[in-house]
Amino acid sequence: MVYPKFVDKHVAFSPMPYPEEIPELVGKFDAVVVLTYEYELYYDLEELTKRGIEVLYAPIEDFTAPSLEELLEIVKWIYKRVKEGKKVLIHCLGGSGRSGTVATAYLMYAYGLSLKEALARVRSLKPSAVETEEQMKVLEELEEYLKQGKKK
Repeated sequence: MVYPKFVDKHVAFSPMPYPEEIPELVGKFDAVVVLTYEYELYYDLEELTKRGIEVLYAPIEDFTAPSLEELLEIVKWIYKRVKEGKKVLIHCLGGSGRSGTVATAYLMYAYGLSLKEALARVRSLKPSAVETEEQMKVLEELEEYLKQGKKK
């Protein structure tokens, strides 16, 4: 069973759910950010939308990072749903690199945490979160961007 790691009351990240886990996920979450490509998926994306789950399909190649623009788009999407009182799950394949990067970025964006603080919180839940230099680099870019007060 996939055990999502909650970074706050509304946002969690996890490995890819299996098809048999979808009903349970639907009971816990209102929205899902899918960071894998369709060829990596274990389940049918339509299964989520059919069950009333909002889906942001934002595929990122494994062991890489989104651009700063893409990362901001994803984080703003999550932030908007959280403000509406929704619970959001972020998942990639293993639940470390791509989803850990987005979860870290969300904490920086939503709470004004530094990269160091946000990463420490995410890694306390999943030590392997944020796996590559490229992922770290985009988070450093985000930190610079947010320091300039360009949040919304």
